[in-house]
Amino acid sequence: MEGDLLTHHVGGKGTFSTPAMVGLMEVTSHRSIERFLPEGQTSVGYEIHVRHMAPTAPGSTVTVTTRVTEVRGNKLCFEVECREGDRLLGSGIHKRAIVPANF
Repeated sequence: MEGDLLTHHVGGKGTFSTPAMVGLMEVTSHRSIERFLPEGQTSVGYEIHVRHMAPTAPGSTVTVTTRVTEVRGNKLCFEVECREGDRLLGSGIHKRAIVPANF
């Protein structure tokens, strides 16, 4: 993890930023369902509740996992996690809606 995924205002070489973690959770959630969407449809995030619980040093490898926990009509709820190895960095809930791709 490097570049735009780091925040430098904390000093030193920086650390994995919360906005970057949230962005990776959103992208991973979308990509995990993208192949199942009907043609002409996409998904957009509309709600996220996560905790960023641990710092991560530049150059670390982070892994984001998502799991669909609920489907209601065109709305999906995901459990999301971000880890560095076995260490939990962040977790929470992310919600997405399936909408026309040309909205």
